Amino acid sequence: MELVRPAITAISKAVERSAVTENEFMLLYEHTARPLRAYLYRLLNDVSRADDLLQEAYLRFLQARLPAEMSAEHRKNYLFRIATNLAHDEAATPKSAPLADYPAPSNVAEEIREQNDCARRLQQLTQRQRELLWLAYVEEFSHKEIAEMLGVKAPSIRPMLARARQCLSEILRKGALNSK
Repeated sequence: MELVRPAITAISKAVERSAVTENEFMLLYEHTARPLRAYLYRLLNDVSRADDLLQEAYLRFLQARLPAEMSAEHRKNYLFRIATNLAHDEAATPKSAPLADYPAPSNVAEEIREQNDCARRLQQLTQRQRELLWLAYVEEFSHKEIAEMLGVKAPSIRPMLARARQCLSEILRKGALNSK
């Protein structure tokens, strides 16, 4: 995944002022860009906004002036926390009208419909529920790490995940009944 040219300039300048070396940053980027982009896309359901927030998350990470001795895992967790906060801010801003849908070629149309159906069902969950499920089951973060990213207490993650799973199960069950 390549960075967009204006972002390269901004990030290069931030790296110069950061405690993170350019090599450390590139390793972090290579290790986290794809999962972080997927996470943001699932939260926002908008590729363009996910890409924008991805770059903003890296820029803010570099501007945070974190201690140089921070572990790679802690850096990744901190980056996901920044992205989560950006997604929360994004959800709080009013949305513009979506672009018109144009017909897709017939061989692609069914796959797109299935992906859109899955995305619509996930969008029925609250943003917090989508965050929890993604971080726990896709990114496989521990409950403690998820709690740090979301700013909640670690013991509350288990019941929150249980409620999110239950809600998703009900949504999927209703969807299956409606499609029969």
